[in-house]
Amino acid sequence: MFENLISQSAANLLMDDIASGRLPPSILFYGPPAEGKMTAALELARALSCRSGDAPWTCDCRDCAMHRALTHPDLAITGPRDCILEIRASAATLLASRAPGASGGSSRRSAARFLFVRSIRKLTARFSGELNDGDDTRLARAMPLLASVSESLEDLETMLDSEADAAGVEKAVSSLVESSAKLEDEFLPDGVPVSVIRNAASWARLTPYGRKKVLIVENADRMQDSARNAFLKILEEPPRDAMFILTTSRRGAIIPTILSRVRTYAFVERQPRDREEVVSRVFRDTLAPGESLSGYFDRFLPVSPESIRTSALVFLSLVLSEALDAALPPLTSLPSVIESALAASGARAGTRDAQTIPSIVAALNKCKPAKVWRLFLSEIMSAVSASVRTGQVTARESGVYAKWLESIRIAQTSVDILNISPTQVLERLSCEMRDAL
Repeated sequence: MFENLISQSAANLLMDDIASGRLPPSILFYGPPAEGKMTAALELARALSCRSGDAPWTCDCRDCAMHRALTHPDLAITGPRDCILEIRASAATLLASRAPGASGGSSRRSAARFLFVRSIRKLTARFSGELNDGDDTRLARAMPLLASVSESLEDLETMLDSEADAAGVEKAVSSLVESSAKLEDEFLPDGVPVSVIRNAASWARLTPYGRKKVLIVENADRMQDSARNAFLKILEEPPRDAMFILTTSRRGAIIPTILSRVRTYAFVERQPRDREEVVSRVFRDTLAPGESLSGYFDRFLPVSPESIRTSALVFLSLVLSEALDAALPPLTSLPSVIESALAASGARAGTRDAQTIPSIVAALNKCKPAKVWRLFLSEIMSAVSASVRTGQVTARESGVYAKWLESIRIAQTSVDILNISPTQVLERLSCEMRDAL
């Protein structure tokens, strides 16, 4: 049980609570991104269904087999997630395991295959009819692509069983990654709709197939207000045979009324040697010096972190340029901070001057996956913070920056939870930042 959760003390707490019968029906896993919260949630769901009792990872009972494959009827997953980053990382691992001269032999190929298939099912599970039948339009539009992904996954497994040629496997894997990205970008909600929570309430009250029904709500802090209220009603009177597992990277964004009804388990950022073990064991790869696990997955973004940083600086340049045209009071240190950072990035001045908000969003791959948007806003805040650290900021500018940071936080929520388009949100943000001068 929890053998795959490396260096997280939460695993020991969970095992103790299970053994003593103290595990409550509603819990919250919180901590930094990519530190094992989803791994723990899926393992807990398996452990609660296991027929052997101690739930070793290799347990051959029917329920454990279905949970490992993420096909158990008592498991439901919802909530936004950048699934495509794990899918791309897993695809790279699968293809590397089949490269000529790859070490590890058949055991490595089998593990890589399992990793890739499971990464895709973490995405497709979020479109289950049990949770999404109340959102007919979106689900109906997604169904053809969802069916195509499922069929392609079966075809790939057949190819792998028959030891198909490397070129054919690579083409099939590439097609699956592309289809998965489209499924996530176009149909996976950025928040948790109220219709999903209402359907989950009905689903949780049905008799379980096995021992316990488990609903995992990932990134629960991004629920819509109406969804939070609906979820509170479930937590107040949880069904006897159901378990609710919430995860978040922002514990402070979970409303107090939900926090008061769940037991919390903290996940911490692992030590460098432990992070290296995770990447080595799971993805057969290595981390760069000082790289976090979240940073490792950023390698698989469609836009490089350097390009995201440049786009953030260009956006700030655009805001300052429009403020200058409007004869608004200038800022002292921020322009030089932006210019220095842009020069260091190699951005050409002419290119920067020609930018517009739509072109910035286009350069950011339309802010898909959602992490691109969050990293972009984070880079804007970093530039502002760097300006403050120069020590040349006046009292007026401190007030301006405080207003800017609040507007940026609202901008993130507008896209993450309210599903407003990034272009529209950036247009409004630029106006608010200009008005604050």
